[in-house]
Amino acid sequence: MFVYLYTLVYFDYIKTVQKNLYVDWDVKTITAGDYSIEFDLKPETYEHWKKHYYDETNFLSECSQFKQFIWNELETICSAIPNQGYEAGEDKVKISQITMAYNNAEIIRRLHERGHLIKKEKWALVK
Repeated sequence: MFVYLYTLVYFDYIKTVQKNLYVDWDVKTITAGDYSIEFDLKPETYEHWKKHYYDETNFLSECSQFKQFIWNELETICSAIPNQGYEAGEDKVKISQITMAYNNAEIIRRLHERGHLIKKEKWALVK
């Protein structure tokens, strides 16, 4: 009975130690999931940017200018957050990549309908 209880307590102890070691490893290891975020922008936000910040004379496209604006704003906001003391290092936050996604449900639906028209060879309706 004593050996059984000792083994049970020992395995519980090892399990608890491993959990703590995993948390320690996770804090020290940087993965994309630690810093990946997704957020929605309201149409009013885009309209405000277009009215106040969009530069038609700039060689960059409208989408590229908006992406660059979001990039700069996020870096500024994140760099203003005080250092939490986890690791010594720079307080300046650098964003490595931003990927813009758009709500294209209507376009996808119309392309789906167009595909059905092509399949049925209704060429007059395809346009």
